Amino acid sequence: MRLKYFWLVPVVFWTLVVGLSFRWNWQQLHFQAHETAANQGRDIFRMIEAMRLWNALHGGIYVVQSERTPPNPYLDVPERDPVTTSGKALTMVNPAYMTRQMSKTILEQTGIRVNITSLNPINPGNIADAWEGEALRSFERGTKERAEILDNDQSARYMAPLITQQACLSCHAKQGYKVGDIRGGISVSFSTEPIFTALLPQRRAVIAGHVAAWLILLCLTIFAMSRIRRHVGALEAARAEQEQLVEKRTREWRNEANERRQAESQLRHLVESTSGGMLGVDAEGRCIVCNPVAARILGVDDVDALYGKMVTPLLAASNPLLDGYLIKALLGEPQAEDALPLGSDPQTAVTVEVRVDPIVEGDRVMGAVLTLVDASERQARQREIWHQANFDHLTGLANRSLFLDRLERALLQDARSGRMAALFFLDLDGFKPVNDQYGHAAGDAVLVEVAHRLTSAIRSTDIAARFGGDEFVIAMTEIGAAGDVEQLAQKLLVAISAPFDITVARVSLSASIGIALFPDDSQSTESLLAAADEAMYRAKAAGKHCFCFFANGNFRIFSDNTAIDA
Repeated sequence: MRLKYFWLVPVVFWTLVVGLSFRWNWQQLHFQAHETAANQGRDIFRMIEAMRLWNALHGGIYVVQSERTPPNPYLDVPERDPVTTSGKALTMVNPAYMTRQMSKTILEQTGIRVNITSLNPINPGNIADAWEGEALRSFERGTKERAEILDNDQSARYMAPLITQQACLSCHAKQGYKVGDIRGGISVSFSTEPIFTALLPQRRAVIAGHVAAWLILLCLTIFAMSRIRRHVGALEAARAEQEQLVEKRTREWRNEANERRQAESQLRHLVESTSGGMLGVDAEGRCIVCNPVAARILGVDDVDALYGKMVTPLLAASNPLLDGYLIKALLGEPQAEDALPLGSDPQTAVTVEVRVDPIVEGDRVMGAVLTLVDASERQARQREIWHQANFDHLTGLANRSLFLDRLERALLQDARSGRMAALFFLDLDGFKPVNDQYGHAAGDAVLVEVAHRLTSAIRSTDIAARFGGDEFVIAMTEIGAAGDVEQLAQKLLVAISAPFDITVARVSLSASIGIALFPDDSQSTESLLAAADEAMYRAKAAGKHCFCFFANGNFRIFSDNTAIDA
């Protein structure tokens, strides 16, 4: 290994790193100077703007005429040049004239140049220079301010727009300006020497720090390269010894491999005879055993082609979680899942019970065994049991338990959204004679048809359930208007009153409906259900084939949309 010129690589690398750091820090100092200049210009502008606003709000100010302050020939207002009772000649100073006068004093006292300018000036002396004109046009495009450091960092310029206010229209309305228009701007120019002088210690610190860092890194690199050179010699000597050791170990590994292949052959016969799917991998995730059941579940046609290959792509294609389980098992963490779907196609996907156990010898994980058991039949039985526990076996509607659970969730949702809900308690009128005269089979057929008519009459967001016998309950949620409740009640009465054609006869029924409103009548499911039940009995007592609102115990009864006495 030749290291004659290799030391140049870290030297160039550290030079680039230190150089880039120096450039970034230098730019940050320049940015700091720019921000300081912008803040200084902004403060001066705001001070002048505040004095201009004070002047405008007072309608201008009067000063004694003098050689330094002669009358403003560009100010066309009444009483511009009054004379006091003592004979002193005064002249009005408006904001623009005051700004020009102040700018002279500011320039004399501080060296800061303040200039009021416009693209459409009244005073030709206020015409904008090239930089100011570009800034004014940018203000019209929406720019709030402009600040730059010019002349090789020797000077700074700041400019902000003058926005027309109500007090300004006395002078500028003639030019067509309206409140909110940009009528010009004020630029501030000043030397940046004090700013950069204040930053000089920081600049020196940046230069010194980066030079010192580069020298330190260079020395460390030279020291490290010298140690590397010494180690290379030792490694060359060790390599020859290592090659001899490798040759010896290779012979030993070949013998171990032969013994392992014999053990794997015996294990394969054992695994292939199991009823569940089994897939074994080594510490790197390569397949060492796979029985036909696992191959079928994972969709592998040629099992022999899988041996010695990484199984993670195959597992990830079946389900990404399965791949993650194997990776964690190879880290020594057993994994298990009761129901995991395998396969990208929902039509052919199979659900399996998964267990992945690491194979540990001492402190080393030598591989893992993945066991797959088809869980489709068990899940189907669980779904069937759940359906039987939550739905009425005759009508297919929700039973009392499932209905109360869904009602509780619906009421919480309506409470959060501030909407009203209604609970309908429906009892069939004249159902018992059908059972007595035509038998229970005919009665069951009527109940099934009633359930069908109810589900056809309600919305998809509403909930229907059978509580037993000839009692049905409907939850109407997300009600837009109170009239929707009466409309549904009338719709249910009409649906139930239509004749029922059963095998042995044609029968007619009616319904008595009790209605409780959420949250007006109650805010709990049980008390709401009790209120609707009591209202139903009031409807039945009033002559049946009608519906009754609980109405906080006042019981309003309607028949064919007509109110009747409770």
